[in-house]
Amino acid sequence: MIAEIAERVPDSLGAYRGGVSTGPGGPGALGLTTLRNPGVFDALLNRFSKGLDLDTTDRRALVSYWSQFYFAVLATPALTALLRLGRPLPLAFEATSLECDEAGRPVRLIVPPDAFGAAPRSDDAPAQGLSGLLDDHLRPFVELCCAQCGVAPKVLWGNAAVIFDYVARELGEEAATASADLACCLGWAGAPAAAGSPLSRALCPGASGCARRRVCCLRQRLPGIASCGSLCPLQCGKD
Repeated sequence: MIAEIAERVPDSLGAYRGGVSTGPGGPGALGLTTLRNPGVFDALLNRFSKGLDLDTTDRRALVSYWSQFYFAVLATPALTALLRLGRPLPLAFEATSLECDEAGRPVRLIVPPDAFGAAPRSDDAPAQGLSGLLDDHLRPFVELCCAQCGVAPKVLWGNAAVIFDYVARELGEEAATASADLACCLGWAGAPAAAGSPLSRALCPGASGCARRRVCCLRQRLPGIASCGSLCPLQCGKD
């Protein structure tokens, strides 16, 4: 965990305050780029399936569910750094590693030592705001998952949007709205530029005012896994 970030995470998000740490990480840490190797990715997915006793061969549903743990680990420290410290975390996909628990669930992302220490030189600085994280990390991650199992990108962007929207509101909607880049990326601002963000296109307001996914996350295909409740688009016609 990065203490400067962790101490600013609210208790409601406390489970993920250590979601990003500085390296080198434990012996089981995997460079994210190694997950582009089908053998490495399949081994991790099999570990996840067996670890949670998910009796299914539906790889798309498995990867979608796994990604929800991944986005939860990422969102809390990344948005805390942006909204409460005004600094982006250096989370370039190619330079980040992942640690998972025994059941294959993502528990920590590892960045290079001292990556969040001294202010970076201008030529080394990570891209600013949520749009920078979107381009430098989220897009490569979504592309990786889609390439490995054929899941539709909209499914994964929906998973990310739900979690990032929730975390931003828990950190303080007023502060999040003050960040024009974040508000635009999440579709809060209503600006034309928001149409270019896959996060802003992933949710739609429900009749009750709550946001629903536009595309099902597929978790209903996993035996024993609860639905996403009011967020589920399959419930639209039943409410």
